[in-house]
Amino acid sequence: MRATTVSVVALTSVFAALTSGSTTGRPQNGPACCRALKGILPADTFVSNSTEYNAEYHDYWSSTEDLTPSCVFLPDTTDKVARAVQLFTRLNCQWAIRGGGHSPIPGAANIDGGILLGTDHLNTIEINHQEGYVRVGAGNRLGAVYNATDPQDLVPIIGRYEDVGLGLAVGAGFSFLCNREGLTIDNVLNYEVVIANGTVVNANKTSNPDLFWALKGGNNNFGVVTHFNLRTFPTNGTVYGGNIVHPESSFDGVAELFYDYFTYQAIEDTLTHVMPSYEYIGSTDVTTAVSLVVYNEAVDELPPILQPWIQVPYTSNTFSRRTYGSLAQEEGSGIFDGFAVDQRLFSVFPDRKFLKEAWDIQLQWLRDRKDVPGLVGVQVPMPITPNQVAQGVAKGGNALGLDTTNEGKSIVVILMLLNFSNLSDLPRLRVEHNALMEELVDLAKKRGVYHPYIMLTYSGAGQQAIASYGADNVAKLRKIARAYDPTGVFQHLVPGGQKLPSD
Repeated sequence: MRATTVSVVALTSVFAALTSGSTTGRPQNGPACCRALKGILPADTFVSNSTEYNAEYHDYWSSTEDLTPSCVFLPDTTDKVARAVQLFTRLNCQWAIRGGGHSPIPGAANIDGGILLGTDHLNTIEINHQEGYVRVGAGNRLGAVYNATDPQDLVPIIGRYEDVGLGLAVGAGFSFLCNREGLTIDNVLNYEVVIANGTVVNANKTSNPDLFWALKGGNNNFGVVTHFNLRTFPTNGTVYGGNIVHPESSFDGVAELFYDYFTYQAIEDTLTHVMPSYEYIGSTDVTTAVSLVVYNEAVDELPPILQPWIQVPYTSNTFSRRTYGSLAQEEGSGIFDGFAVDQRLFSVFPDRKFLKEAWDIQLQWLRDRKDVPGLVGVQVPMPITPNQVAQGVAKGGNALGLDTTNEGKSIVVILMLLNFSNLSDLPRLRVEHNALMEELVDLAKKRGVYHPYIMLTYSGAGQQAIASYGADNVAKLRKIARAYDPTGVFQHLVPGGQKLPSD
């Protein structure tokens, strides 16, 4: 009898909250929404100080996501997500969606006072050999996906860090094979999505194709993606690669290596993959170039096109034959976890002189702040080659707008990462870091090498990534959003992350 009484009381509270929320049109407070959610999905809803709440509360990549939700919701089925979204929409509850949580933008992967919808328990991985894809739940980390596909001699076009989630599949997404196959978004075959009214839809080239296009770059503005079907490609079981470290004394040669990769290696041999980076550690005042270099074949040494990477004097490398999972594990170890992070991103056409000066300027900026506790600064220039853009067009198109603006050249997106110990340093450093980026953007414009694209998955707080897709694509995205979310649920009730520009 007691269980029945509790159930009736819970349902009565839910009904009252629904009535109140639907008539006022104003967002309900978080605790009321959590009570309503717990009334219909008690086993998946966790309040403050529970073990599950505390685990999610402390699970962030950057301390800029250290926010305090009223409760945590951890659904393990798409149906539960659908029931919750329907409830949130009717109550006007605010919530955040967390996949891997790999964003430093406050509110992108957490929320103050609302509901944190964590996708951790949506973690199925199912390989479909006949149709050439792997179906993955949105809560998976990339390491788990590689660990499932490596033994099958298959690889999807996903990222390079084992602890990162699948947000790149609605943003853009570099991968080990992106020079050949294009970005991650261009290798998604189907999105399973819960839209604003709680309906579950599939978005692919034949079903809801407009939504399919919009999700390829549209982020969390159209629904909650619960599962992805990711195209897979056969492998020979292993590839060759690892990281190579070059000292500051080799930076002139390293700058040439970077430029050669952007303009020759990545274009001439699409089995190459390099993630170049510069790194500076304030506590030691030491800077190095640390670059992931991979050849996507089961070879025993770098092929001739990649040999220049070991001809410039270096201090160490981890090159070997290995699996993709092994590479992702190496890349994912100790990447800023739990520290404060600010990131900025801008894009240029490759220019030898500008690319070298961009790091020289950033390095001096970092050295001027070397006494900031825990300071680490990184610059990661990464090319989107003409073939990557062409693959996007051939595979159905995406929202990024690069096919009309790349002028047949590579576009180099330049990620600037700043890591430091104390969140109290964030307000000052974010302003100064942004000013540094603007200085570099102004220089790129003066040199005639600037490109307006801002890659969403690496964008920082205050940067308007979706606006960079161009006016026509933004207008198309707004039209599609109105069709699937006419009341703007994912603009107003999911306030975090990169939103559609306002009309």
